[in-house]
Amino acid sequence: MRILQISDFHLRGDGKLSFRVVDTPKCLETAAKHLLSLTQKPDMMVVTGDLADSGDEHAYHMLYDALSPLNIPIYAVPGNHDRRDRMRSILKGWCPENEETAPWLCYAVEEDEVRFLMMDSMSPGSHSGHVPETCAAWLEKELARRPGVPTLLFMHHPPFITGMGAMDEPYENVERLRAILEKAPWVRLCCGHMHRPIFTQWAGVTAVTAPAASMQIDLDFSPEGGDTFVMEAPGYLLHDWREGAWNTHVCQIYGTPTYAGPYRFLDSVNPTEE
Repeated sequence: MRILQISDFHLRGDGKLSFRVVDTPKCLETAAKHLLSLTQKPDMMVVTGDLADSGDEHAYHMLYDALSPLNIPIYAVPGNHDRRDRMRSILKGWCPENEETAPWLCYAVEEDEVRFLMMDSMSPGSHSGHVPETCAAWLEKELARRPGVPTLLFMHHPPFITGMGAMDEPYENVERLRAILEKAPWVRLCCGHMHRPIFTQWAGVTAVTAPAASMQIDLDFSPEGGDTFVMEAPGYLLHDWREGAWNTHVCQIYGTPTYAGPYRFLDSVNPTEE
């Protein structure tokens, strides 16, 4: 079984360039063309947040129209640039309703051998990660429901320190999340937000972040690092379940990267509405 994780489209539907530089509709077109050309189709796709750049309504329609022709199940969790209400209303089937955690978008997707948990880490108006008690309690209960079953946990914000100072922000309830995962070593934590692939161990589990489908964050370990981006090759992760283990592959989206930059993240909004 192969799960394609793609992240951080930062799509604008108003005809403007994201961060004054990036033609994100063109990035989406390139990504969709590449994914449609794959000879070995994934079984499922998960979009780990920042689908839109500033919660723009038209952006979600554009994303839905571009990726639906893949004809595979697609699921999504919100990032700090998204709006939950528009994701729920426009991305039909991508964000299953769960009254237990509403308004947060948390839900489970079950298979015989493996399972997938999608957890919302967004708080409107905030750039950083959040695990409110409602979501933490849901995660704890879900992991106890099928203990030991290999699980991919998808969320936008990584809870671990990356070394890029501007991105290593305070994280609400992070110790509660750590305590839950320390009891669940069968989980692999799969995040977005960082706009580049990172692999680490956190709370006793393997943790990864996906490259972006748009721009990649410049690798800068200074206190201000993480606030600029470069037009490197876009990409995604492919989680391949094989002989009882997950192999995670970093894949590039074929195109013509310019490697221009670094540029500042300008004019982007973390929407304050649900």
